[in-house]
Amino acid sequence: MKMKLKLLLITGLLMGWGLQAQVVVSLQLPPLGLTIKPQLWNMSLINTTGAAMTVELQMVMTDAGTGQTVLSAATPTFLLPSGAKVINAAAVAPITYTAGAGYTIDASPNGFLPVGVFNICYTITRWTNDISEQIADECITAEVEPISPPQLVQPADSDLVLPRRPFFTWLPPTPYNSFSNLLYDWVLVEVFPTQSAADAIQQNIPVLLQSNISFTSLQYPLSMPELDTNKLYAWRVTAKNNLSPIANSEVWSFSMQKFTSDTVQAPNKGYYAQLRREQDASYVITGGLLRFVYRHEINSSSVKVKITDINHTAHQAVQLDSANISVKYGVNYVDLDLTGKGLADRHLYLLDIANDRNEHLYLKFEYRQQQQ
Repeated sequence: MKMKLKLLLITGLLMGWGLQAQVVVSLQLPPLGLTIKPQLWNMSLINTTGAAMTVELQMVMTDAGTGQTVLSAATPTFLLPSGAKVINAAAVAPITYTAGAGYTIDASPNGFLPVGVFNICYTITRWTNDISEQIADECITAEVEPISPPQLVQPADSDLVLPRRPFFTWLPPTPYNSFSNLLYDWVLVEVFPTQSAADAIQQNIPVLLQSNISFTSLQYPLSMPELDTNKLYAWRVTAKNNLSPIANSEVWSFSMQKFTSDTVQAPNKGYYAQLRREQDASYVITGGLLRFVYRHEINSSSVKVKITDINHTAHQAVQLDSANISVKYGVNYVDLDLTGKGLADRHLYLLDIANDRNEHLYLKFEYRQQQQ
């Protein structure tokens, strides 16, 4: 009798284990952490029965500290074939979500999850002729971390900016791979004397507002008036996912650097710009003829010349007639013809002069196209 009871017990355990093993659940949550609802459904289901079955997938998320239900969800029934099947939110849509008591959660199917540490349990139910049978379950503990907002890069906060039409750049929010359709709103305002930059963003009419930008950079457009050297400006970026705002960057301010006289007068020749050893130390505005003075102090008859467009993110080089210019020992007044070289109107360029000792002198200049 005891032997029969033991056999029945072992058989029951094996049958129970066999039922649980009918479907194996392998969760594939993102390595950088959960952020949005669709990520809850990334998994593989392995049907070991050898036959297709109709199943339903349920999920319950509970607070790891209190045990309170935060969010529950259920899929419609779907066909699970024999073998392995990769599941995601789109494959089992539409998913019905129900928020737990006391929790306010984004109602969108692509909405964000609340921040915290949660136990997330999945149950697979098989349906046969309106009869349900629980055949598998799997639980995991996961942390939903706050979203890091966009990070502004340039112009830097409280910076003095040379180009009258600056180039703005920023970094995307993180974790970046949590977003399915990331866009940005960019705003620039004037800051009045009694305001902080943050107040100006909230209260003032924008100088320029650009919406639904798909890149993390913006060139202040040529169609807009140049920014004023007598004004202080503030800017901010808002990140959006599926057109819904998710995070604001900090508010940074900057002002425009005033033009200064950085030229010398050559005898009977007019004014020539001076070169400097630092890239940001010298700045002029020029048309088709760039005039600069260069002091040559080594025994050679030429120096290398290079011009790059620093408005272009890749610092694109300008194609010149020659990579060298002839010089003599001592002071040289150089007239460099820029016509027909493809320079863009109101772009900022960097002139780089290098001698045989690889010593460099620089001049920044803004090119102004001559009016016809």
